[in-house]
Parts: sequence; C-alpha cells; structure tokens
Amino acid sequence: MANVYFGDTFGVADNNWNTSIQFTVSAVTVTPTAGATYTNNGITFTVTSASIAAGSGTINAGGSGTAAAAGVLTKVTGTGDATIAFSAKADVNWFSTPGSVCCACGCTCYPGFNVPGTPLGRLPTTADTVIVGNTINIPSYITPWPSALTVASVGYDTGTYNGVITAGTFSGVMTFAPGGSPSVGGTIVCNGALISTGADISISGGTFNSSVTAETVRVSGGTFAAAVTVNSIFSQFVITGSPIFNGTIVNSAATLTQMRGSFTVESGTPVFNCAIPSNFFAYTLRQGVYDRALVLGLTAPTSGTGCNITIASGFSTSQNVTMNCKRTGQGFINIFGGVFTGLLTINKLSTVPLSIVGGSYSPPAVTTPAIKSGSNMTFSFAAVPTDPGFAGGGGTFNPTVLLSGTTNDMLGSGLQ
Repeated sequence: MANVYFGDTFGVADNNWNTSIQFTVSAVTVTPTAGATYTNNGITFTVTSASIAAGSGTINAGGSGTAAAAGVLTKVTGTGDATIAFSAKADVNWFSTPGSVCCACGCTCYPGFNVPGTPLGRLPTTADTVIVGNTINIPSYITPWPSALTVASVGYDTGTYNGVITAGTFSGVMTFAPGGSPSVGGTIVCNGALISTGADISISGGTFNSSVTAETVRVSGGTFAAAVTVNSIFSQFVITGSPIFNGTIVNSAATLTQMRGSFTVESGTPVFNCAIPSNFFAYTLRQGVYDRALVLGLTAPTSGTGCNITIASGFSTSQNVTMNCKRTGQGFINIFGGVFTGLLTINKLSTVPLSIVGGSYSPPAVTTPAIKSGSNMTFSFAAVPTDPGFAGGGGTFNPTVLLSGTTNDMLGSGLQ
C-alpha cells in the first residue's frame, strides 16, 4: 500500500482523526455516542461522532475495513439504536498518496498540500505508513496502533502543521521527518523505535520501550527504558523537566578521542538511572537524581578543543564526580553551587580557568585501619585542595575522616 497521509480540514486535535467511514443515516431515535460499536459487512466500526437532526444526519466511525455501499449498522455495544439504516457511505480522512491537508484559513494557504487522494475506506494496517501533519490524539480502542508512522511538518516555514502525537500505543517505528518541530508526549506508549531523519525530537511525556535517536533531543517528561542517542556533531541533549532514564544515554557523534555536542539540564528534576556520557563537548548540570559516578569530558588525547563544564546551584550528588579539561584547546570549569558528598576530582591544565564561587564539598578523605585503644591517628591535610578556586573563597570544603573498627577499637584513640 502506498503511503497514507492524514488530512484534517482545520487541524483540530480530537479523537475523530481515525474516522474512515461517514454514514448517511435516517430514522434514528437514539443518537449513538462515541465509543459505541456497530457491525456491517463483517467489520466492527467504533463511533467517533454523530450529527443527527430530526432523525437524519451522519455518523462517523472507524473500522479495520470498509462498509457496504448501503445497508444496516447493527449495534454490538454502547448507546444508540439497535439497528440504524444508512443509504450511503463516504470514505474520509485516510487517503493514499498524495493526501489532503488544509488549514484554518481554508485550502488556499498551502495549495501544494491540498491534493485530493483516494480514500482507503479503512484504518491503516502494518503495510501502511501513516504521515501525520498536525496535532492528533489516538483513541484508546486502537491499541496498539499497527502501522509505522511518520511525524511530519507541513508548511513548517510558518510554524503551521507541526506533527504532534499526544496519545496512543505504537508498535511500529515512528520516524520524524526533516523540517519543523514535530513532537510526542502525553500518554503515548512507544514499543517501536523513534528515529529522526533531520528533525529535532521533542518529548513531553509517555513511555518509550525502544530506542530514541535524533540530532537533537529535547525532553521534558517520559520514562525511557532503552537508549536515547544523539548522533550529530551539532547534537544537543536538552532536559527541561523530570524524565526518567532507565536505559542508556549515548552520544554517538563523538568517538573515544573526541567530544561533540552538549548536554544540558535546564530545569526540572530528571532521574538518571544510567551514566551520562563523557564525550560531550559542553555540560550544564543542575538539580536531578544522579545515581552513577559522573565523568565529564575526556582526558586523552590532550590535543583538541577543551571541555566546557558548568555546575549550577541546585546540583547535588553523593556519587564521585570527575571533571576533565586537559585538552590544549581552551575550555573552562565553572562551579556556581551544588552539594558534593562524594569525591570531586578536577583534572585540568594550568591554563584552563577554574571558578568555584559556591557549593559544599564533604567527600570522605581518609579511611583508617582498625585503631586499638590508646593509639593515635594523625589526619593529613594534604587531601584539601590547594587550587585557587578554593583559595579564592569559593564554596565550603569539609573533608570527612572515616574510622573503621569496633567501638572498643576507637576508645582512647587520639586524633591529631
């Protein structure tokens, strides 16, 4: 089957987008409500809307196949007459190539996109590729959505028809076409991969059980079970909400010897149940839940652009944090705040500026062996950083001495 395009005359987001049949009916006494199911021609149709006046009008319904040219709808479930006679039916909304898309100002806005197609008279199957050109919701009774899906932008130069999907369960691959800013979110469940072919991916919520790949990934919500990958030298991984990453985060644009792209936590409280890659060029970290050690930036080789690392106030972790800025190309490390209760290690060239203007640092500095009663232990202050960033008065450094052994071992010991 050729590609299938979705066309909604006014670009309204509603649950009627799946309608494939419009029945012309008469002698209706009880208007069927959305969700009611009727059969005809061996196909079950789910009502999405009805427009009835004085017993006559139209009923929109979607099914997995087409209806007879005229006949009787027989109710299976829901509210409505037990049988409803229809004198005609029209296949609407689903079109084979090239499709039909209009906008709120009429079909004169983008005449190149207003090309009538051939109605399918049914919902797409796994053999179809559905192209979405505006905001849609998927009714819960279409679960899972069977076909592959392309989320496109039509007339994206004016910001019109950015494809948006806010609900539904999808088993096939969802592809984001170049241009515009298509997005997904809400209660969407993606069991297939999300792939960008040149567009950004904006994700505001949902469950993603397979991989997500794009040049730029902007995330404000959602739970991710598999890899989320950025794959361009200009890649951006931007977080503005509270997503949960249970899979992996990958920067495939950079190799083991180079750094590309940026990783930014702008707001929210993301949860990272995975490591953050060390091969981004720039990092900006704020509040969040970081359950793995953080290694920011590469150390080898020493040639190449240096890493830019910014830690903002609100950042907090008990994990060890390593900041690497040892490339000959200029980079910087700025720490404006945060709470570090793990070990903070800063590897940088002497020419790389380091600014520490806030934060609290309480790493475990020394762990002693068991100490017998009456013995003494001397703590070495060599562990206290001598970097000018601390010497300049930035932050509070409180190293912790950890004594190992039993309570009796510690009695009578002296600490100098």
